[in-house]
Amino acid sequence: MYTTIKLRHILAGLFVVAFHPLFAQTLSDGQTVVKNALITPRDNQLLLTMDVCLDELRLKNKQSVVLHPVLTSLDNTRRVAFDPMVIDSHAQYVLYQRGQSNEAYSNVRHVKHKNKKPLTVPYVSTIPYESWMDSYQLLLEEDLCACGDLSSMPYVPSLLRDVPPNPLDLISLVNATPAPVKPTLNLHGSAFINFVVNRWEMKPDYMDNRRELRKITDTLDIMVQDPNITVREVKIHGWASPESPYQHNSMLATNRAKSLTDYVRKTYDLPADVFAPAEATPENWIGLRQAVSEMTFSELPHRTEILQIIDKVLADLDRGVTNQADRDEQTLKTKYSEEYRYLLQNVYPSLRRSDYDISFDIRKFTLEEAKKIYTTRPHHLSLHELWQVANTYEPYSDEYNQVVQKTLNIYPDSTVALINLANVALHQGDKLKAETLLKDAGESAEALNARAVLYILQKRYDEASLMLDRAEKLGIDVSRNREVIQKMIPYKDR
Repeated sequence: MYTTIKLRHILAGLFVVAFHPLFAQTLSDGQTVVKNALITPRDNQLLLTMDVCLDELRLKNKQSVVLHPVLTSLDNTRRVAFDPMVIDSHAQYVLYQRGQSNEAYSNVRHVKHKNKKPLTVPYVSTIPYESWMDSYQLLLEEDLCACGDLSSMPYVPSLLRDVPPNPLDLISLVNATPAPVKPTLNLHGSAFINFVVNRWEMKPDYMDNRRELRKITDTLDIMVQDPNITVREVKIHGWASPESPYQHNSMLATNRAKSLTDYVRKTYDLPADVFAPAEATPENWIGLRQAVSEMTFSELPHRTEILQIIDKVLADLDRGVTNQADRDEQTLKTKYSEEYRYLLQNVYPSLRRSDYDISFDIRKFTLEEAKKIYTTRPHHLSLHELWQVANTYEPYSDEYNQVVQKTLNIYPDSTVALINLANVALHQGDKLKAETLLKDAGESAEALNARAVLYILQKRYDEASLMLDRAEKLGIDVSRNREVIQKMIPYKDR
């Protein structure tokens, strides 16, 4: 006897994510039941798993039944057999153990079966994948005489079950490639250097200056000691708080910024032109406004009125009018004296700061160097170097995915990194993560294609088509994803 199970499935490339299980099929005049037959890909192979229930099977003395799973093309011109499985009666199993069974089945799995004893046998076998297996039928054939001859068995076709293709097997993901450039980097920070009242001499041991200076020097120490880094520019910008006359504050802020710049210059053996001319903002009304805007009315009952005064000063300064700042500060001091004292004590100290910007280059690395540096100092690598490291691994492997994730961690504002990590999420079927990443991924062809794929997975085919139209106009071949939409539309409401 011989029963067929026929299944159609479309593969993309070499791998399939999921196959639908076959319904139970009966063989041996209804005495053998095959359940949960499932084909899945594994390492460029097709894996067949199923459960063979032998509860009702009745075997004669020294009888064997052989189950032959066979994969054939839809036109029956090609076929590949999975491993057969032999079901022996007790006596026949003894002969098999003694090496006296049919030689055709001497090197395959034998299962001992006793009549009236419940038994379900798990079956597992693989065959190498070939391109013709993109569409196939699975046949389950039986050799009831265990003689190894299947040629005389009649072909009994069964109904073709139409299984919706898994879009993850078919979609085309297009990664964004970073430009092979290594831009100059910039590090920004603030140090709260203390100066003697009305003086601007840099005193490293005054108050907390040693601790604050380390914010600058610790960074520069690392850079000047690293042969891969070249410091391009060090720029100091000083800020003073708004109390005292504006012109006096202008003189103090400028000289204090110069004093700090000179101190740093003398500390390091760097070219003189690395140090930019010191800059200063006489009164930090910008910082004052930000601090006041974040306070509650319980802290500043006249918060609204104080903000109006600050906004007037800022508008004047934007126009280059500096002679009104002292008058407005006096209004603030006299009209809201208690709140002014609160600001003077709790906010003004933080307004007196020295901002520093350090521009630097990190040299370009060869691919071998980049792979080594990635393990210890990945932040030294450019977007393009990280992309090269990622592509030394199999696309969408764990190692590849980790590098792509690390790239976004290092360059969180990079649309290239967002697109490529979104493609990883799409490949994994994580629609929520992909949607979140693509919100800020820009409007490049690669981003539009990724959004189209997301819409395909969400069954939003009209929107996916619009995205593909836009991506195509930007130069991407979207034909494969258009085909996916055509394949999926018939199953839209399933």
